Amino acid sequence: MSEELTVESLLGPGGPIARRLPDFEIRPQQVQMATAVERALNDKRHLIAEAGTGTGKSFAYLLPAAAYADRHQGEGPVVVSTRTIALQEQLEHKDLPFLHAVLPFEWSSVTAIGRNNYICLRRMHGAGREQSLFEDPERRDQLGRIVQWSATTKDGTRQDLPFPPLPEVWEEVQAEHGNCLNRACKHFDHCHWQRARRRMQSAQVLVVNHALYFADLALRIAGASYLPAHRVVIFDEAHHLERTATESLGLRVSRATVGWHLKRLHGRRSDRSLLARHTTQTALMLWEEAHQHNEAFFGQLEETLRTHGKGEGAPLRDQVLDEPLSPVLRALSTEIANAAIRIEEVDVRMELQSRANGLDSLCAVLRALCTPNPDAPSPLVRWLEPSRHGPLLCGAPLDVSATLRQHLFGQGPTTVLTSATLGTGDDARFGWLRRQLGLDEADTLKVGSPFDYDRAVTMVMPEAMPDPANDSNAFQQAVVEQTLQHVLDNGGRALVLCTSWQFVRSVGAALRRPLADAGIELLVQGEAPLVRLLERKRAEPTSVLIGTDSLWEGIDLRGDALTLLVITRLPFQSPGHPLVQARMELLRSQGRDPFGDHSLPEAILKFRQGFGRLIRGSQDRGKVVVLDPRVRTKGYGRRFLQALPFSAGFDPTG
Repeated sequence: MSEELTVESLLGPGGPIARRLPDFEIRPQQVQMATAVERALNDKRHLIAEAGTGTGKSFAYLLPAAAYADRHQGEGPVVVSTRTIALQEQLEHKDLPFLHAVLPFEWSSVTAIGRNNYICLRRMHGAGREQSLFEDPERRDQLGRIVQWSATTKDGTRQDLPFPPLPEVWEEVQAEHGNCLNRACKHFDHCHWQRARRRMQSAQVLVVNHALYFADLALRIAGASYLPAHRVVIFDEAHHLERTATESLGLRVSRATVGWHLKRLHGRRSDRSLLARHTTQTALMLWEEAHQHNEAFFGQLEETLRTHGKGEGAPLRDQVLDEPLSPVLRALSTEIANAAIRIEEVDVRMELQSRANGLDSLCAVLRALCTPNPDAPSPLVRWLEPSRHGPLLCGAPLDVSATLRQHLFGQGPTTVLTSATLGTGDDARFGWLRRQLGLDEADTLKVGSPFDYDRAVTMVMPEAMPDPANDSNAFQQAVVEQTLQHVLDNGGRALVLCTSWQFVRSVGAALRRPLADAGIELLVQGEAPLVRLLERKRAEPTSVLIGTDSLWEGIDLRGDALTLLVITRLPFQSPGHPLVQARMELLRSQGRDPFGDHSLPEAILKFRQGFGRLIRGSQDRGKVVVLDPRVRTKGYGRRFLQALPFSAGFDPTG
């Protein structure tokens, strides 16, 4: 790429993009962001860039990313990380191919997925020998179909299979960390994972998702890695980084987790299992003992949860859990590892070593979750959490900022963080976000949307709504009445955002009959996969979609399919979760205000995300109805409204 060629010239009126797209419009906001990203990469400075809907963020960072990668070949790829599959697919199948076609220089891009998504040909061919798993006809049939598919598949990924494999079957044929012979494997030259790894290593732009990136960060902290070394990472949908880091650096284990490790070794009624065929009677006795301890231990945890009563989990605080599992699992691991040493067949030896290592890792997780370590650099918050399949024993860092400050932002790559919403709207330096992530020094940019919200949106806030904190039943009834009236007046074409599954189910049940009588279809999140609901919403524009959490962001319903957005309640996070409680206590101990420093900014950010569902294109028009009276009656309510991207169009009387 020519040194004189800048992103401003690429996005300009005579640039390659304008020449290829007849209806291309120069957006000053896009040029401004692209220039800021270009400057940040060249100067090796972190950048936080909030860019409103319609800015064209993806081109604004992909152009400087490609240009930088071209100028710095041999220094590792520019990594682009997204949260949602939808955005990753947009980059992979639309934006990147277009830029490859129009940019006046050669460059490469690759999309990376987790290793467990790839078939391992060695493990696949060996899986048939483990009769304990494949005695079931359906599983045996699936294995046969996978073997046939492996001869023709181009990328060897689970997503390329013509059918969804049973988890128990795929787990026996997937590529695994610590279970690879590398060049010693006879399938090395044809290995899909190894080919993908080589493509990753040579790519100039590498697209990943946040979960994979932070899983790799956890590996790097432990001295290993998955992704190639790199000097630049661009995080789109960056408002999710704190949550993703918490999940990736956290721990959880359940009865099913332990059972999975045991089942991979042996089935109770099988004399053909890996354990029965290749280890000792002592190993079989330890397996049985571990199975019994697993049932007893998690049975006790289930009783603890029942005693704790309803809620989002039981905090463990300083409590030490007496768990008998670890010693038995450690002894079983040792027995298996010793048996592996004596085996000459390399495939079997590798499987046994891998599963012994898996038991060791499981022991480490159990010890960390059962015994508090208040002196750790980032103490673990531990709790019990209910699930449909029994209790989960969970742990997460009390604060991820110190870890990210040290391992990502301190000595790691240059980072660009971008999203349509990165803060509360009234803080140009994004202080709340930087505190959450441990990003002490960064350049900042805030560019508004090119859409005219004053003309496109009418805001309605009905009076005399009950306060949800004081009378939840009256509030719910009023929400049903107001929602129904607005939906009928609008002829459907609505999205209704709630803040809990219980509220979704209750309001959905109350709306179903009157909407059906009016000929308006109701789509309720949870009653079908989200992707199917969105397809139906687009196919039947007059329909009404109601849901929570994942519908507040990341969905794109343009035109007549969405002209009414109902926000039932301000999206404050539930204060009942043990991790939230622990973080609130930490803020109090630091002399800070948990509500003002955490709950309120987080809710405002999510409120902005929800508002952003209505206007997705320059021709979109519609109405936003906010039913929570606290936006009018509480002092903090003004901050929610001031965070929105317009100053007129309100109809406060409804």
